[in-house]
Amino acid sequence: MEALPVDQLLERCARRPSDEAAWEEFVRRYDSTIRANVVRTFKRKVREEVERGAQFPVDLIDDLKQSVYMRLVDEGSRAIQSFEGVHDNSIFQYLAMIAINVVRDYFREAKAKKRPKQTYSLDELLEKSGDGVLNKSLTSHLDGSPATSPRPLVTRAELDRALEVAVSDRHRDRDTLIFQLRYYEGLTLSEITSALGLDLSPVSVGSILNRITVKLKSILEQSGERGSEPSSKSRQH
Repeated sequence: MEALPVDQLLERCARRPSDEAAWEEFVRRYDSTIRANVVRTFKRKVREEVERGAQFPVDLIDDLKQSVYMRLVDEGSRAIQSFEGVHDNSIFQYLAMIAINVVRDYFREAKAKKRPKQTYSLDELLEKSGDGVLNKSLTSHLDGSPATSPRPLVTRAELDRALEVAVSDRHRDRDTLIFQLRYYEGLTLSEITSALGLDLSPVSVGSILNRITVKLKSILEQSGERGSEPSSKSRQH
């Protein structure tokens, strides 16, 4: 099975019942990549959680790595079947994205249990990207009281929904994660390129971000305009 191409190996891993030989080969090839990205992302997130670091013991890493495998086989192995690599090495980037997202989701859910829903200024988010704005309470609370800016506010859920529309279908997972790592986590363009193993220069990553942010602003502005329009009933009065 050593010479089995990636697409054929993944096809066998997606079969039901499980193809144990295929999974053994998958683990042999890619387990170190999955673990390395889990460890790297976990350590970065723990550094951000100085006050609650004790809640995230190192032995969580193995659980999170298993969660990556669960993500791969969930919903009839949808994640495995969704892979569309340009070349065989694309699988490493794809698995890195999944691993990073699994760890990010874990920490985001942990935070959601501890703090109320917040709203964010998109302009402030973009201006302070190097600080990882969404990991710091720099914006207003749900009641609308301003923090550092009176600019229009959106919730994290609204921002994520708009982002789904703003990214291209061709590289949806990659571009979404690039945006999240830059503006949610505060990584530099070079750090993003390195973390995801991208065959792109930092300048190209910056171009992707510029394209996404222009679309994102347009989507949110249009959404805000619709939300601010008075209803037909109110116009009659």
